[in-house]
Amino acid sequence: MEKKLNTKISKEDLDTWNNFINQTKSVEDKDVQFSPKHEQKNVASYELRVDLHGYTIAEAFEKIDHLILFAQEKQLKKILLITGKGLHSNKESDPYVSKDLSLLRYAVPEYLKKNYSSSINTIESSPISLGGEGSMIVTLKKL
Repeated sequence: MEKKLNTKISKEDLDTWNNFINQTKSVEDKDVQFSPKHEQKNVASYELRVDLHGYTIAEAFEKIDHLILFAQEKQLKKILLITGKGLHSNKESDPYVSKDLSLLRYAVPEYLKKNYSSSINTIESSPISLGGEGSMIVTLKKL
């Protein structure tokens, strides 16, 4: 005789789920427009924050294309791009991939310089409080 699985949800699990659903504001949206409310001295500010963690290089470049257009339409000046430091990338598993150039942290600035040099004033390293080596602040020219 085959045993039936218990498919009923316990009250505790249901309560936990409902609490989670009601508190989704605590879940960070990686691609939301964001302006820091409490700017510290000597910390660069930004008007748009985009996290590229988990993107392939091709996906990141496509996202950047949309991002630059969006920022120009909205007349935003500073963008915080989070690329990560490449510590968790799978570059070691492919012997034919460049160990440095396959990382977003190197590829993104090169892509921006190559494709958007006429639209960009500066690409700066972020202060440690905004991600340090794993992020950059892109300042766009005024149109």
